[in-house]
Amino acid sequence: MSAPGVMGMIPHDPGAFTQGLEIRSGYLWESTGIYGQSTFRKTDLETGEILGLLRLPESVFAEGFTFLDDSTVCLLTWRENIAFVLNPWTMEIEGEFYLNTEGWGICYTGEYLVQSDGTAILRFRDPGDFSVSDSISVTLNGVPQFFLNELEYFNGQILANQWRTSRILFINPEDGHVERFINLGNVAPVTTGVLNGVASTGDGFLYCTGKNWPITLIIDVGDD
Repeated sequence: MSAPGVMGMIPHDPGAFTQGLEIRSGYLWESTGIYGQSTFRKTDLETGEILGLLRLPESVFAEGFTFLDDSTVCLLTWRENIAFVLNPWTMEIEGEFYLNTEGWGICYTGEYLVQSDGTAILRFRDPGDFSVSDSISVTLNGVPQFFLNELEYFNGQILANQWRTSRILFINPEDGHVERFINLGNVAPVTTGVLNGVASTGDGFLYCTGKNWPITLIIDVGDD
């Protein structure tokens, strides 16, 4: 286990039931859940101010999302069996894919979409038609790791928030082994909301938040 170093923090909307987080084009993007309250939003990377907002249909519970390119976002829904394709600049839904599992977290490796569904399984999907091409089972010291939630692709590894814990797992995409993890339990704010939201700056730092957290932490995860 690695001990994270807190390099800073920014305000976070405490009303946001965070499901996904990503940094792109100089902004911090976020998806939030709850039926009737699900949103996709663009926020200021330094202040956390909401700069753009898409309210999703009341019939869906939004989950994690990822950018396919600068103008295309794939956003999961929990139990509705669909993934939306969004334009983040116009804040419009442009299409959808069928999802044959629950949707929890998703990230893009540049070749494949990697999707979690709350089990220990990660599915690799074609970004063109969302078909499953491969899957891995995630294990730590041989023990399957369940509740894999929000995902981020970081330095060749898949990072996963593990729901009901304060841990972020660093997963080898080839074999599913957890190579290390960090625990934010000692640096998380005092709140009942669980950790859920990890975004990479590309320079070794992570922005981490949680459901209804009042802050987003800027974390130095080290390189061990």
